[in-house]
Amino acid sequence: MQQMLYIILGLPPLFAALALTKCFSNKVLHWGNRLTALIVAGAFVRMTTILAPNAVFTNGIFYLDALSMWLLFIVVSLYLAAALLSKSYLEKEATRGYLDRATTFIGKYYALFTTFVWTMFLVLVTQNLGLMWVCIEATTLVSALLVSFKHTRSALEATWKYIMVCTVGICLALLGTIILYYAQLAVLGPVKPLDWVWLKENAILLNPNLVKMAFLFMIIGYGTKIGLAPMHTWLPDAYSQAPSLISGLLSGALCACAIYVLLRNMVVIIPSVGIAFAAHILYAFAFLTVAIAVPFAIVQRDIKRLLAYSSMENIGIMVIGLAVFTTTSASAVLLHLFNHAMIKFALFFLAGTIIQEYQTSNMMRIHGMMGETPYTATFTLLGMFAILGMPPFGIFFSKFTIIMEVFKSGNYFLGSLFILLLAGVLMGVVYHFLRMLSCTSKRKALGELLTFKSMAILCIMLISTIALSTGLENFPYLRGLLSSATQIIIVGGAAL
Repeated sequence: MQQMLYIILGLPPLFAALALTKCFSNKVLHWGNRLTALIVAGAFVRMTTILAPNAVFTNGIFYLDALSMWLLFIVVSLYLAAALLSKSYLEKEATRGYLDRATTFIGKYYALFTTFVWTMFLVLVTQNLGLMWVCIEATTLVSALLVSFKHTRSALEATWKYIMVCTVGICLALLGTIILYYAQLAVLGPVKPLDWVWLKENAILLNPNLVKMAFLFMIIGYGTKIGLAPMHTWLPDAYSQAPSLISGLLSGALCACAIYVLLRNMVVIIPSVGIAFAAHILYAFAFLTVAIAVPFAIVQRDIKRLLAYSSMENIGIMVIGLAVFTTTSASAVLLHLFNHAMIKFALFFLAGTIIQEYQTSNMMRIHGMMGETPYTATFTLLGMFAILGMPPFGIFFSKFTIIMEVFKSGNYFLGSLFILLLAGVLMGVVYHFLRMLSCTSKRKALGELLTFKSMAILCIMLISTIALSTGLENFPYLRGLLSSATQIIIVGGAAL
């Protein structure tokens, strides 16, 4: 088990270092990137055969249980998809985009890309909450370089906003972590400082007032990284300016890692302060996030910014599921994390393909895709249905379950308001996407750029959400993993 973990944590930075040496051709770098991702994916699969869904691996520094394994499953899946799609995406950018300015850009891209994924791996396997904060801050520093990768004025502005807003937020999360450590010192002493397992076992002993203060800073700090309003201002700019594959990772993987860190802290905090205190705060941030996304989704013109506001909608859905805090809602949130990651990554890749085909990200200038680029249009239509929660795609089941749990908890007004807000986002996405797909073509596309391999990967990602949501019983390991991960979250409320 430890050897497999060392492969996952050691191979990506090794390849990143080699990519920066400028000693290898682009062809070798493409193959090296895919080989690295395949080996990492193979090591993860091997870990699933060693570690049972309800088992725990720890060596004092690294910690793996069902919750971290479920998130690793999501991040590794996106890493493999991004690695397999990188070659075709970068080659198209080399002739139609920003990569034609320097031949060394591909090496730099792969170095930053693999380092970014590596920092997310570190977030998910760290046992200490303080080190977990360090790792989540490292993701900000590396991904900021990827957001600015195009070196345009808009990209640099988005990077500045991303760094400033997220740094302020993550500093508040650090303050919350320090207060939690102070609460630990007061009753447990300096033994095992900020050790997640130790804190979870003794959470009921912590001073509730100090823990409440810690949670307030953490929800604002980590909520900034997640993309909760009003700390979301960096999100549309960063998602729209980053390379499209990186936008998919920011939305699907990094957001999931930030939610994971918040969950780890909540498991410690809730036994001390009670779920009611946390739920009220989570409800407020979730509804504000979805409410702000609605008008911007309707009036949006940039396709990637539209997908960014769609991400805010799904973030709100997941946070509301955590606020309900039942076994069913927590399980639905974890399943929604997977569904959203797969579908949103596919949509960002498609958005990048559309921008390459039409040489613009302005949706008002793109029409008649069904006639000019039928393959891209077909997958875009399927992605639209999937992200809006239309059956049989996975988001329908996880979103429906979360909404039903809101009503079952007795919050009929909040549930009804939530449905109205979701309808607003739906109208905005449907209007813009159908406008691009139909109508009379006014801007000639450069041609169909979606390859057979790309379509195969997109099919797998979309079908996987259907398979896991409707036939989870056919995947015994994943079913056990989801059940055990859900119990890890809910155990924070066992003493209530």
